[in-house]
Amino acid sequence: MAKNRARYEKALEKGRAYNAARQWDRALGAFRIAIDEFPKAATPYAGIAEACLGLKHLDRALECYKIASRYSGGEMAYLQKVADIQERLGYLTEAGRTYTAIGEISLRRRQLDEALDYWQRATRLEPGLLGAHRRLAMVFQRQGKAREAVREYLAIARILQMQGEKRKALQMCQAALRLDPDNQDVLKAVELIRLGEEAFAEEPEEEEEPAVVEEPAESDDMTATVRQMAAIFEADRQNRRPAPESLSVGPVESARRLAQDQLAEEIFREEDEDDEETGLSKLERDALIGQGMDFESRGQVGEAIQCYRQAISGGLNLSSAYFVLGLLYLEQGQVGEAQTALRIAARDPLFAEAGRAALTQTK
Repeated sequence: MAKNRARYEKALEKGRAYNAARQWDRALGAFRIAIDEFPKAATPYAGIAEACLGLKHLDRALECYKIASRYSGGEMAYLQKVADIQERLGYLTEAGRTYTAIGEISLRRRQLDEALDYWQRATRLEPGLLGAHRRLAMVFQRQGKAREAVREYLAIARILQMQGEKRKALQMCQAALRLDPDNQDVLKAVELIRLGEEAFAEEPEEEEEPAVVEEPAESDDMTATVRQMAAIFEADRQNRRPAPESLSVGPVESARRLAQDQLAEEIFREEDEDDEETGLSKLERDALIGQGMDFESRGQVGEAIQCYRQAISGGLNLSSAYFVLGLLYLEQGQVGEAQTALRIAARDPLFAEAGRAALTQTK
């Protein structure tokens, strides 16, 4: 193994030097030697991709950067190269999906501004990417940017209307009206949808190509891979927590962390049919969860309570939400409300012990 490693490192060194000297063919040969030694190492594939770019072989470079991104566990530099080359080749839908998936990773890393940039770029390349518009709507609402959120809700409604999802389209319009009740664009969209006409008829160029609004991202290998990477990153982050600290944490604080992790995961959960039966859309609830977590992290307890209460009133039915809400009520000295929320949370075995422990603090 040591000899393999030495040959691998030597081949990488040569390959990098050849790339730096723009000796692309020699670089290809050196990196192939490295791959022979370690077939699942990401770096040599990235080196080959760089040489292919030098040779103007964009399709080969794209494939190599895809492999490098998989084997690296989602190195952002490689993923950005993938999206960039897809864009240069004119694969705009594919590039949009890749940027959407990179945005998911950025969101999991709590890099909200970066995530927004990726999703906005995705929708500029492919206006029919439903997932990117949904994320933008959620984050804009979470940030209190009503005008931007309404714009995204309208985009989502248009896409859903064109896909024949009238009920879901109306739900998105209702979400927009909750932010801006007198918005004439939203009121017009509601009227058109209810009349069964094509919403946003002033954009016939988009109606002529309904395939554009389809979002088969779930079946796209690259997008699926990147989303898996996002989950892996989150798991790695959890595993990197210092063991001694976690051992010293009591049941209440340990359960609080679990509850916060579950709430974060709720934001990433895919929407299902059950989500459509409640007062608020899942997007609105996700925005409130994120906003509540932001307020909580900044010590703005009253504002966090308000967000979690609104999410629960709008259909969020998670024990974790009740547990966090109960603890926040305790911090505010609202004992009666804390007891009610913690008793509901304690029905869940995951929060039973911690719920009882927290309730003892109210007596």
